[in-house]
Amino acid sequence: MTRIAKLYCPYCGKPLERREGDGRSRLYCGEERRFIYENPIPAATAIVTDESGKMLLILRSREPGRGRWALPGGFIEMGESPADAARRELEEECGVRASDPSLVDIIFQESAYYGASILIIGYSFAGYEGRPRPGDDAADLAFFDPSLLPDMAFEAHGRMIKRYLERREELRRLWTEEF
Repeated sequence: MTRIAKLYCPYCGKPLERREGDGRSRLYCGEERRFIYENPIPAATAIVTDESGKMLLILRSREPGRGRWALPGGFIEMGESPADAARRELEEECGVRASDPSLVDIIFQESAYYGASILIIGYSFAGYEGRPRPGDDAADLAFFDPSLLPDMAFEAHGRMIKRYLERREELRRLWTEEF
């Protein structure tokens, strides 16, 4: 993957250079005397099922993945927890409110579209309220039987669904346990 280096320090605006740090070539600001770390971009996805166990997916209306199916999700905003981001994206893209998030997995994926590494943090929800309707960057939405899923827009979403299916009984127990 080709990486486009940041040329100026985000703190002082001075030009950056590359230096060896912790055994790696890293961006460095001589003025600030600090390394500038290039970190993965965090994103969150939501897994919601209906009463029959069918999974809610959106048909993407924009790139990346335009015209293909995906889990509802998107980038985590500043000051927002991953679970809150998954909940927000579900509401924006599907018009439903979710409850009781459970962490499914965290998946790493390189994105040629964004030219960066992405960490996808997936949550399943015990239930939802509202009538699903496409919104935000969803052209359509539908519930799919997990054994008959369409071709997914993102390989990582397919892996997240697989992980959810492996853990779904455990996750259901978490939702129903009383404390």
